[in-house]
Amino acid sequence: MPDSKRKPIIDSIREYVRTYPDINNRKINIDYLGDGMEYSIDPIGVDPIYKRYVDGGCLKQFQFALTSKEAYDGDARTGIANSGFYQNFEEWTEQNNLNDIVPELDGHDAIKVEVLQSGYLFSAEADLGRYQMICRLIYK
Repeated sequence: MPDSKRKPIIDSIREYVRTYPDINNRKINIDYLGDGMEYSIDPIGVDPIYKRYVDGGCLKQFQFALTSKEAYDGDARTGIANSGFYQNFEEWTEQNNLNDIVPELDGHDAIKVEVLQSGYLFSAEADLGRYQMICRLIYK
């Protein structure tokens, strides 16, 4: 029977994202973006099996969107800065994978964090833009 006291994977992902230097102590929510400039990690429903082996073992995946609300004024410099945050996050995850820096999971072994879809402007309001990037954690 699974241990109900085990830390959820989404919590481990949140702690991992929090270590990204450019987060700058901004709030990181789960499935929620408030009215200010903050982040959210939103689980995406996919088949949890990433790869199945003939011996019955498997690799699993946990897909999530990293979303944020950023200053948005239509100015190219603001758009470049916002896009740059996501580009740098993608490069940071790639470097972390090379150095075996992955989320610390309770009861599982993380293998890598992959970016499946680069960050992009998802929607815009008067002075805030919502940006989104799709990622997945591969683990066993």
